[in-house]
Amino acid sequence: MVEVFNINDLIYNVNAGTIDKTGGGKDFTYKEALDKIRHIISKTHSSELINVLYSEDAKEKLKNLIVRYLNQNQMSVAECSNISELADRIYEDMAGFGVLTKYVSDIMVEEININSWNCIEVIYPDRVELLPETFITPDDCMDKIKKMVWMGGSIIDGSNPKVDSFIGEGIRISAIIPPCVDKRTGGVASIRRQKENVITRNIMIKYQSATNEELDFLSLCVNNGVSLAIAGSTGSGKTTDLGYLIACIDKNKRIYTIEDTRELNITKTDENGKMINRVVQTVTKDGVNPVTMDDLLKEALRFHPYAIIPAEMRGGEALTAVEAGRTGHTIISTLHANSAIDAYNRILSMCVSTGVRLSENKLLEFILEAIPLVLFKRQLPDGRRVYDEIFEGLAISDGRIVGNTLYKYEIKENVYDDSGRVTEVIGEHVKKNKMSDGLLSRLKYGGASETSLANFI
Repeated sequence: MVEVFNINDLIYNVNAGTIDKTGGGKDFTYKEALDKIRHIISKTHSSELINVLYSEDAKEKLKNLIVRYLNQNQMSVAECSNISELADRIYEDMAGFGVLTKYVSDIMVEEININSWNCIEVIYPDRVELLPETFITPDDCMDKIKKMVWMGGSIIDGSNPKVDSFIGEGIRISAIIPPCVDKRTGGVASIRRQKENVITRNIMIKYQSATNEELDFLSLCVNNGVSLAIAGSTGSGKTTDLGYLIACIDKNKRIYTIEDTRELNITKTDENGKMINRVVQTVTKDGVNPVTMDDLLKEALRFHPYAIIPAEMRGGEALTAVEAGRTGHTIISTLHANSAIDAYNRILSMCVSTGVRLSENKLLEFILEAIPLVLFKRQLPDGRRVYDEIFEGLAISDGRIVGNTLYKYEIKENVYDDSGRVTEVIGEHVKKNKMSDGLLSRLKYGGASETSLANFI
């Protein structure tokens, strides 16, 4: 086999002293090489550096510039055996996300957490890995965070040090930099991937996340005017299930979604790429002249949608969602909570935070009227995410919600390995109670047929 001759590699080897033992140049540390090349290109080729985000031709041009300046400055780095390896590494640090690039593009990665410039963890469906690689310096960490935030159209700096943004379609980043964190850390961030409709009925049944009957019941509700909230902790799969339930809604019904960053991939298209379901997707805006979830919720009422989807309720928008749910709109949303009943208390605290002049009992009455169902998601110790409880809120007693647990996941046994780690949770989904007459009536008025209701009566 004939090796292809590469003049750039020959020059690099001379610079490294691997051909001419006297050494034509000086070995640099990687940081020295990166800083020097970055300075040269930023000073003389800033447009190429900006255009690389949009153009494949610009990417190739930038790589060629890096090779040229490495040779012109007789630069070599001991741990890089050829100039292509060194140029690729410098390119990724300048135009990409450095050490994070391959993990951001890996569809198997669910989450990347930057705890500090020298502590990065990657979360897969079945494990957490602490990376051996780090950023080069705290400043390098902050530069990469700024670049990722900027790709979502946001700016993070000393005057705006906490930002939620996104990196391309379906990847969300929440970042904090100094002065809100110690400058010696560089910055902290959580990067989460929302997989595009990966979850299906068959997958949920296979991994015992839910039963056919539970899924049929929830689909019946969201298609016939019954609002619900999906509650759970971070990582329990709330957003994934939100996307699944929205996809269950009849394509002829208009849907209006509100997100902080675009994660829901719910549009359906025909073979020609034409959208065939009626979806309006909106996103909040930070910074100057902000547009909040509450603003977009109020705007939604003018679009006459069947369902309004505030993707995650965190604050005052909960009160607007409750009012929309009480005036004929189907609300489907998510929130953080520790149980189904706690979800109602969380919604109550969000409503109270607006300063509304109503008693807590009256607010709870309105919340129950607007959102009669809560689906509580839980991640089990073996990593599986299950429908832990489907709960129907019925009434208020002594200031507390009382209701019906319609379905419940009951754990029978935990299986442990030699180290004491849970490797398998053995349990089953159990139907506990029938729905109330009030919920049954609501489904009938929403258009549910006697046939579709037969399995649940």
